[in-house]
Amino acid sequence: MRKVVLCLLPLMVWLSLCCSRSKSAANHGDASNPSVQRAASAPQTSDLSFSTEDQAYALNAENGILSYCDKRGGRKIDLRTRHDAPLERPCPVRDEPNAACSGLSIDVSVRAPLSEPNDIVDIGSLSFPLKGRVHDCSVHGKLLGIVTGSAVILIDVAKGSNSEINPDGGDRVVVGSGWIAWTNGSKLQASYLK
Repeated sequence: MRKVVLCLLPLMVWLSLCCSRSKSAANHGDASNPSVQRAASAPQTSDLSFSTEDQAYALNAENGILSYCDKRGGRKIDLRTRHDAPLERPCPVRDEPNAACSGLSIDVSVRAPLSEPNDIVDIGSLSFPLKGRVHDCSVHGKLLGIVTGSAVILIDVAKGSNSEINPDGGDRVVVGSGWIAWTNGSKLQASYLK
């Protein structure tokens, strides 16, 4: 019996070391793996995805309710329960996305450098280079949501920082009460901002 325990002891030590290393790598990221580093530095969000009939427009996010219009008319989604239901309001005429980021409560300008595929957004003395061309903008307080063909970006004007929310881009965006939502074709996505 004593010989069996002594033989198993090195195996148990080896297993405990392997398990503790994998737990540590899962909790802290692996410095040799860039994708783990990106995931650790990404904003902590809860991502939701919904299908719409045709492209959604007239996006609005208030008090955990995301409302929009599509071929079915007005719709609303409770972002906490994910319940999608008809909205008892008429839909406005489909407007153009705000690609110039104009008419917002924050003074924003979009620059499109010649021969460059990416726009630059200027807010006061701060400049934020983007991936792709601006398709739409939305503001809530000091948060500016921007969707390009290549990314969904959230700029915190008060902190002077930006975060990539989604690397796929889209068509329209709205920011409101702790959420950012965007469309990409007939897909409507939302992320809770912690």
